[in-house]
Amino acid sequence: MTIPIDQIDHAIVAKSHSSMYLMHKYWARKPHNVVSEYIKHYSNINDIVLDPFAGSGVTIAEAIALKRRAIACDLDPMSTFITRCTVEPANIDELNSQFKIIENKLESKVSEFYLTTCPECKEKVQIEATIWDNNRPTQIRYHCSCKTTTLWKDVDGNDEKLISKINKQMIPYWYPENELVWNSRVNVNRDTKVSDLFTKRNLYILSAIYNEIQDIEDGSSLKRLFQFCFTASLGQASKLVFVYEKEGRESFAQ
Repeated sequence: MTIPIDQIDHAIVAKSHSSMYLMHKYWARKPHNVVSEYIKHYSNINDIVLDPFAGSGVTIAEAIALKRRAIACDLDPMSTFITRCTVEPANIDELNSQFKIIENKLESKVSEFYLTTCPECKEKVQIEATIWDNNRPTQIRYHCSCKTTTLWKDVDGNDEKLISKINKQMIPYWYPENELVWNSRVNVNRDTKVSDLFTKRNLYILSAIYNEIQDIEDGSSLKRLFQFCFTASLGQASKLVFVYEKEGRESFAQ
């Protein structure tokens, strides 16, 4: 006997992604509320929801939230990694403790690499972002105790000397040097490497952070979550943060 199913016969207006779906960038992420409505309508509590093309895991996360059992798979290992980390419980105390360990090891190096002088009060402050124009640093964003607002300054001689010094250093940690697939539509030139997406300064510090993460126990949820946070932040630490285009010149912040 066939049991008729009342189909969803109305449009479901997509909502903005909630915070859990903003932790890591992923293309073609489906609206969570639409997926949730389908799961609620076409399944019951404790039913199994299968997503054989898991993507970023929206279907699986919504199924778990609705007390369904869920199975996810995808050919892309990054997809299953993001899905797992999105729904995996986190021990906040362990995360904070491990973060402090990494912070203590790298704080002095980070401070050294991102140091500038406030032109207002001459105090040493930490660089928050640098604007580059045609591979030339032009402006620096920072905060200083002499002001309560975000401050900007032109790159000075000392800033240029620091960048030049860093550019001459060898990076003692592993980082990917594989070539990207040539595609002029997304500005990937021939022989462009992954490492070319970062300034030398950012590449050095990012590889140092990754090196510390790799020392965390293999296979642990703690290591996965730090890897998840690391890969989620890479875009904002790269040359892909474009600021403006002027007279054919592309500028980026890092």
